[in-house]
Formats: sequence, structure tokens, C-alpha cells
Amino acid sequence: MFRSIKVRFTVILISIVLAIFVIQLVVNLLFVDGFYVLQKIRTMQQVYEQIQEQSESSKDSLEEIIGSMIMDFNLEVSLADENMDIVYTNRFFDDRMRPGQEPGRLDLFDFKKYPVGYYKKENPTIIKTNMQDGDRIRLLGKIEKDGMTYYMVIRLSVKSIGFETRIINKFNFYISSFAIIIGGLIVYVMAKQLAKPIEEINKVAINVSNLDFSIRAKEVRRKDELGSLAVNINIMADRLKGNIDYLKEANRKLELDNELMNQVDEQRKEFIANISHELKTPLAILSGYAELLNNDVPGIDKTFYFETILDETHKMDILIQSLLNLSNMENRLNDLKLVNIDIYEFAERIFRKNEILIQNNGQISSFVGQPCGSVIADPLYLEEAITNYISNAITYTEKDKLIQMSVKRSEEEVVISVFNEGGRISEEHLEKIWNSFYREDKSRTRTEQNNIGLGLYIVRSIMNAHHGKCGVENKANGVEFWISLKLH
Repeated sequence: MFRSIKVRFTVILISIVLAIFVIQLVVNLLFVDGFYVLQKIRTMQQVYEQIQEQSESSKDSLEEIIGSMIMDFNLEVSLADENMDIVYTNRFFDDRMRPGQEPGRLDLFDFKKYPVGYYKKENPTIIKTNMQDGDRIRLLGKIEKDGMTYYMVIRLSVKSIGFETRIINKFNFYISSFAIIIGGLIVYVMAKQLAKPIEEINKVAINVSNLDFSIRAKEVRRKDELGSLAVNINIMADRLKGNIDYLKEANRKLELDNELMNQVDEQRKEFIANISHELKTPLAILSGYAELLNNDVPGIDKTFYFETILDETHKMDILIQSLLNLSNMENRLNDLKLVNIDIYEFAERIFRKNEILIQNNGQISSFVGQPCGSVIADPLYLEEAITNYISNAITYTEKDKLIQMSVKRSEEEVVISVFNEGGRISEEHLEKIWNSFYREDKSRTRTEQNNIGLGLYIVRSIMNAHHGKCGVENKANGVEFWISLKLH
């Protein structure tokens, strides 16, 4: 329980107040009586000095002067002449008096008890006595008035002092107890208010340590250290969140870069393997036929061997030329000549240009669509991308099967698609067919220009340069390739 700041703060303050109260009570019990008596003695001396001064300057009688001086001090005063006869007393009753006894007899007892020498001293004499009814303090002195000398006794009962101090101590006890209770409640409320921002700051710190930045410390308009701490811990949380978000984003990009590098490395390996595969067969044929011709083996058809060597050389030349063209195209894609193109008319013209090839191959051609606006593109490369789709459809579509090209609008984009009836592409190859030299059937060797595995790779390169999209989708009775561009 005492781990709480507000409880500890409250206990400490109440303990301090309680300690002060106990010290005050002990001091009162031990020293207040003596202090009170000392103050009363000083009062008696002051009254005596004032009576002396008044008696020398005032025309009033001595009784009037004494009466006016001691009215507020609760003192007993007796006055006697040089013969020790009582001339004045304000003590009308005493608990030691017997019935019928005159007050003056007690006063006379005081004068008879102490020698005249006590009264004739230059300074008044203070005498403490322990009588049967309690301690008393007496001041003995003389006063000159109208050429006569008078002896004065001023009395004070210490018993009344003790009674008064006990009442004061009891009153202080009640007041202090009440003050401790009320003060404790006030201190607890204040400690709770003081600890509230600390608890909020602690909660924020715990959440930050768990990488949770959803909670912020309440910033109040206060100029003290707690207000500054709340502002600074919120700033720290914001900066930590920003740095962690930055590191997460950098880590994500690094992971993507690593993944891309792995993909590029895999593509490089596959590219080398594909090139090796494409060149392996014709090189083997060239090597074998050349060796036969070099050995002049009898009975062989040299003309056929020469024609075969020339044919394989031509196919290798086509492959190498395609690679050079691909490299040249990728370099030129960085400097596109963009113009405004009516996409419907553009696509229809390309399809009509290639329609004769579809019909000569015994396939059914169809073009559907409607005008839908214009796009910003390089017409040369956009036509090459669409033509690759058409050539790909002609290659993989059987006779009497449909090849259909369509142009349609989709929100703020135009989609150009080429559909061909026939077999579907397996799901595992749908993403890989866009890689260079990729073949779904790796056992086949492609040596024709349109069948070396670069067509779809070229389409993707062209669309990336135009900030467009390309894709393929299996249909119920065939395959549909598409490209999309934003309308201008």
C-alpha cells in the first residue's frame, strides 16, 4: 500500500504534523506552567512600576490609582502605612478565612510575616511561598505618595495558573486532533491531485516500453516540473513512434529489396539456363554435321548437311538478334515518345492488320468494343504489346477456334484484351509466364522468333514503362490476356 506516492506523501505529512503536535503537547506539559508564572511575575512588576509612576504624578488618591491599574490583571493588592495598618485591600474573600473574620487580618498577616527591610529595597522583592492551598507569589515594595510612605503586597495564586494551563492544554489537544483529521483529508486530496499526472506519465512510460504509443499523458496548463515532464514524455513517445515506424518501413523495403534481388538472381539463373538450352541443340547439330563433313564420310548427303547447318545457324542468328532487340528495346523504353491516342480506333486498326493471319491459320476472328476515350502512350511500343498478344493467341489456338479482341472502359481506365479458345494455363505458371524465356513445357525447344519466350516479357516491360498493367485470366473455355491504361 505504501508504494503509492499519494499514500506515502499523505503519511509523511501527517506524521510531521503529528510529531509537531506531540512536541507541542510535551513542551506545554513540562514548561508552560513555568513560562506562565514568569509572565505573571513580569506583569506584577509592570503593575508595580506603573503604580509608582502614577502615584508621583497623579492627584488621584492612592486607592483610585491602584484600582485602575489592577482591574484587568486578576491580582490581589494590599496597602499598609508605616505603622503596618491596612489602608487598602481588594481581597474581600479568601477560602482560608473563618466566618466573621475580616479580610484585613490576612493582609496584616502578610505584612507582619516579612520584615520591613523587604519593602524598603530599591527594587521590589519577589517571594514564592508554598501554602496549604497551593503556591503563591508575592511582590513586596514601597510607594511614596503625598510625603508619606506606604508598603504594598501584590499576590498571585499559582493554583489558578495550573488550572488555566490545563484548560489550555486540553483545548489545544482537541483543536490539534481536529486539525490533524481535517488536514489529513486535505493532504490526501492534494496528494491525489499531485500524483495523478505522475500516474498518467507512468502509464505512458509502461506502454512505450511495450511499444504501444496509443496513450498520451494529459498536458495541463501548468508551469511546474510535472507539466514539463508530461509534455516531454509525449514528445519522446512521438519521436520513438516515428523512429520505429521509419525502421519498420526501412526493414520492409529491405525485405522487398532482398526478395527482389533473390527474384532477379533466380531470373538470371533461369535466363542463363534458357539461353544455354536454346543454344545447346543447334550447337550440337552444327558440331555433329560439321564433324561428319570434315571427316568426308562416304555415302552422306552433303547437301542436306549443309542446308541443316545453314538452317540452325539462321535460327541461332534469330535468337541472338532477338536478345539484342530486347536489350535495345529496354534501353529505349526510358525515352518514350508519348502522344494522345484514340484507343478504340488504334486497337481496331491493329486487330484488322493481323486478322488475315488469324484467318489464314484457320481460326475465327472477332473484334468487339466501343469508343471510350483516349490515352497517352507511345504508339510504336503499344502496338508491339498488343501484337504480341495476338501472335501468342494465333500460336496456341487450334483451327476453327475463336480469337476475340475487345476494348472496354472500366471506371477511369481502358482495358484491351485478347481471348483465345483452347487449353487453360495451369495456376502455378500464371505468374511465371511473364519471365523471359519461360516455357510451361520445358522439354520443348523454341527456335522461331515468336516462340522463344520473350513475347510476354516484352509486354510487361512496355506496360511498366507506360505505368499501366497487364495480366492473364483463365476462362471456362480458354485464356484471356489483357492490358490497361489510364484514360486521358
